Amino acid sequence: MLDHGLAVASRDARVAAMLVRLSTLSDADALVAAATDLRALAFELLEDAESAAQLTRTIADMNDALTIRILESVRARHALEGIAFVWLALGSEGRREQTVHTDQDNAILFAAEHVGAARTALLAFADEVNRLLDACGFPLCRGDIMARNPKWCLSAAEWQDCFARWIDTGAPEALLHGAIFFDFRGLWGELQLAADLRAWLSEYIAPRPVFLRQMTQNALQSRPPLGWFGQLKFERRAVVADSFDIKLQGAGLFTDAARILALSRGIAETATPARLLAWPRTEHERREAESWVEAFYTLQAFRLRRQLDCRRRDAALDNRIPSASLSGFDRRLLRACFEESRVLRGRIASEYGLAY
Repeated sequence: MLDHGLAVASRDARVAAMLVRLSTLSDADALVAAATDLRALAFELLEDAESAAQLTRTIADMNDALTIRILESVRARHALEGIAFVWLALGSEGRREQTVHTDQDNAILFAAEHVGAARTALLAFADEVNRLLDACGFPLCRGDIMARNPKWCLSAAEWQDCFARWIDTGAPEALLHGAIFFDFRGLWGELQLAADLRAWLSEYIAPRPVFLRQMTQNALQSRPPLGWFGQLKFERRAVVADSFDIKLQGAGLFTDAARILALSRGIAETATPARLLAWPRTEHERREAESWVEAFYTLQAFRLRRQLDCRRRDAALDNRIPSASLSGFDRRLLRACFEESRVLRGRIASEYGLAY
């Protein structure tokens, strides 16, 4: 117990020191250097066998602190007076589920009297922020889902129109965007703007179950890597031979289902575990949700372990789990997690009368 207490104290001290350091920085070079040290600290915590739940929260706290410091430092160089705005974190950042290997997905929500002029000023600000985040180790989004893109720097009314269009049409692109943007979280700025948009979204989507049914159909197209008899299935010709993607075929299954459950019941939470735990209305549902959360964190632990292994080998970080890396116990544990995903996915399928 004493050794564990010392380890926890050491972890907390190192994280606290990093957060204090970040709060004092404004120079771009200093922020880039701190970001490098931040990732090294995350790997140190992983080496210390930090739990997936705790490590994910710690990484989110440090990434948030770094991003906020970048926003504050860049804001000082731009004339944005008279513009109320909030920086929105999207995707895994919006859910506070980033691992050490992550890119950036973000947007801006604003309120101003002169929308065009406000957008022009905010786009210049966002471009500098996106480029500095890239320099700090958060690669530019290949799909250009970033605040510097005029499509994602919108007024409150424009965001409402955008979301309404996606929900009303249910087009494939709308479903894809919904999976990213509906996880939005106000990170910095006028946070009430984000809270108001979340409340509007919950109210708008509630009487429109067709869109949630379409989201469910889309989510069910991805499946866990299990064979007919419950054995693990590996892709022989994948980039990493005989492997599967623990993000897309594992943790992502829980994330997609949790999003649908949250939207169906007007839950404002964005994190997958928080969404699942906020969903139950009965004791049976509560027990189900607790099992799903445990399975989700177990899969996240495998994902983090894989990224640590990549770093040890000085290889590019990825989310693929090779067959050769798994012990018999690992395989049994993964099969149990994937069976939980089947139960969860069966639940959302039954909600919308879909076969699964």
